Amino acid sequence: MMYLLFRAKDNSDVDVYTVHEPPHPPANRVDRAATFIFIRDGFSWGAALLSPVYLAAKGQWFAFAAYFALVAAAGAALYSLGLHETWLPLVLIGLNIYLGFEASTLERMWLNYRGWTELGTVMGKNLPECERRFIENWVNAQPPTTEIQTLSPEPSLFATSLRRLIPGRA
Repeated sequence: MMYLLFRAKDNSDVDVYTVHEPPHPPANRVDRAATFIFIRDGFSWGAALLSPVYLAAKGQWFAFAAYFALVAAAGAALYSLGLHETWLPLVLIGLNIYLGFEASTLERMWLNYRGWTELGTVMGKNLPECERRFIENWVNAQPPTTEIQTLSPEPSLFATSLRRLIPGRA
């Protein structure tokens, strides 16, 4: 019975991602698709367990400063009421759990603040499947590029220096 429950959970597990594009994407469709960021919607254990480290690692410095300002304000308020020994750990746990639920929202807000645009939402079993699904649909919706990419006739600097190392070649 337990096996069927675990198997049903695995079959119904669907992840939802939002797709974001940088402010000045490359013109080429392949290079442009390589710059997309997929942000998973849902609870983040990293943000819940190590909130300040998570915020610093993601580069969300406003949220990082707000976290410490909120902790300091809560600590000062509880200390003035004489409740800091019993209630401060509970306030920190509650704040960390809240950040675990809102980590993806904070990351989307941070990207939006930095000029990124949200292209859409995609669902799938895992990140590679979501990337494949989104990019297949996105590429089909894009106009084909008419520019032809050509290779330069001259070898690069590395290839030239490599030829000099092979005996009998100039």
